This record gives sequence, C-alpha cells and structure tokens, in this order.
Amino acid sequence: MRQIVFAHHGDPADVLVLADHPVPEPGPRQVRVRMSARPVNPSDLLLVEGRYGRPASFVPGLHPDGVQAASPVGFEGVGVIDRAGPDACHPVGTRVAVSAPGTWAEYVIADHQDTHPVPLELSDGAACRLTVNPVTANLLLESLAVELDDLVLFTAGASSVARMMIRLAHLRGVRCVALVRDRRHRRSLMEAGAFAVLREDEPALERQLSEIAATRGFEVVADAVGGPVADLALRVLRSHGRFVSYGLLSGLPVTVRPEDLLFRGITMTGFWLPERLSRLTPGEVGDVMARAAAQLADGTIEVPEAETFELSDVRAAVRHSREAGHLSRAVLVG
Repeated sequence: MRQIVFAHHGDPADVLVLADHPVPEPGPRQVRVRMSARPVNPSDLLLVEGRYGRPASFVPGLHPDGVQAASPVGFEGVGVIDRAGPDACHPVGTRVAVSAPGTWAEYVIADHQDTHPVPLELSDGAACRLTVNPVTANLLLESLAVELDDLVLFTAGASSVARMMIRLAHLRGVRCVALVRDRRHRRSLMEAGAFAVLREDEPALERQLSEIAATRGFEVVADAVGGPVADLALRVLRSHGRFVSYGLLSGLPVTVRPEDLLFRGITMTGFWLPERLSRLTPGEVGDVMARAAAQLADGTIEVPEAETFELSDVRAAVRHSREAGHLSRAVLVG
C-alpha cells in the first residue's frame, strides 16, 4: 500500500515522501479502513515540523530507503471498513470517519472506537473532515459557556473552526466579531451570522474593536493565531473576560502583562482537542461525533470546498494549504 511518511522534522514540502508497504491486518477490536479522502490540517503540518503537542512515532523500516526510521502522517480521513478484527463493533462495508494516526495512507488500522459511521449523504470531502474541526467547534464553544448577547472575538475568523463556531454561536444569539486577512471572506462570514468582520491590517482596527465593545465589552477572545493580532485582541478584552488559545498559526507568542491578570482579572487558558477528548467516555465521544456529522449533513455547519490532490502529489497539497488567498482546502484522495 502507498503511505506518506517522513524521516526527520522539517518543512513538509521537503521531507514528506511516498513509501510502499504491505497491507496491514487488524487485531482484536481493530478495523482496517480503505481510505478514500484525507484533509491537510494545520495539526498534520505541525507534527511534521516538530511543533505539535505530541511527538511523532518514528518506526524502523517505514522509510522507503529501508534504513531510516520514519513516522506516518495524518490524523483524520474517511473510508470504508474492508476487514474487521475479533470483537470489532463495526462490520465490513461500513463507511466511517477515522480519527487515528497515519491516515495519509491507502489503508489504516484503527481501534474500532476511533472510527465513526457517517451519513451516506455526506460527501467524502466533508466526511473526511468530521473528526477534528467540527468536533473542536462544538466542544470549544461548549467550554466557552457563552450566553445570549455575549460578544466574542475570533482571530483567524475565516478558519474552518472559527466559521463553525460563529455559525453555532449565532444560533444561540451570541454576537461574533471575526478578524480576517482577506476581505473576500466578509460576505460568507456575515451570512454565517457574524456581527462584524474586520481585516487584521486595518490601521484603526483597535479603535473599531473598542467602539464595537463600548457598551458591554468582549466576554471571550478565541485565538488561533498568537503574535500581534492576539496581543491586540487581549487589549480589547473586557475585565474578567476569558482568552482561549486553540491554535498557533503565526508561531508567535502572546504577550501577557501581569496587570492584565492582577488588575483586570483576565483568565487565560488553552484548548487542545486530544486533551479534551481524553476526558470523555467513548460514549460521549461517539455522541459528539454523531452531533457534528448531523450538523454537516443538514447544513447547520459547513466545510470549505475541497481542492483534491492525489496521494502521490502530497507536496502540492501542502503548498496549496499554505498559500494565502485560497478559499478551498487541500484534500488527499486515492
């Protein structure tokens, strides 16, 4: 089978290679999934760069040169179970979203609890992106505990997670302000329910945000960027407000003054999906996956259009995911 791997950390466009291995066999409570689509997510690239929250697993002999150890890539995707081990709960032929390491391969072995049946009406392009962004949006919004008329500021407002949270929060009567880099996102975000959409590089951005927050203030900042835009967001957060970091797109730190913590009572925390899921029972994980699948199927939330790339063309997919201006998201197929 074909599989994308890397032998050392670095730029994914440089270090990712296509390897060929025997098709694996499932063990007890495992299934083998013939994968059909896999997204290119920021977390996938962070793993390759060595900046992810868990280390890569370098396996001897996995690299095509037969000498170097290598690590598989990919955290999610969609496919059909073609073989089930003893005591696996899903039968052969079940179409499932997979949440397991190494999905950038033709076949994946996964614990049966890491596979989740998806509705037939959900396209591969949407189903392959079920287990990360939609689940993050639901669980992160739940943790924010925002209420009617609360004001929430999103950095990376055009990201998939932010779009979904804006839509779900709007349905609860929450007012959402999105910061974006590209003005072309304004219309779709306003249609999703954003209260306001502003560009990060507007000279008067801090003044505009302060005017929006003049009456009540921002209750929450949901930041996926870090760096200067996060620093600005922190400045306009109301006293006793909450700053939640859930991404590191800029790779830059957030500057926190002791005064913000001491005198303004700001609360700062992080949200990482694997850690949050680890605190749920298998039944609870299944419930949130099913809820997210239903939201995608009925159009409550949406994923960006998929730009498909053959598995062997992984470097082009990585370049597409990094280039500014794309409204579509890279998906590996085949």
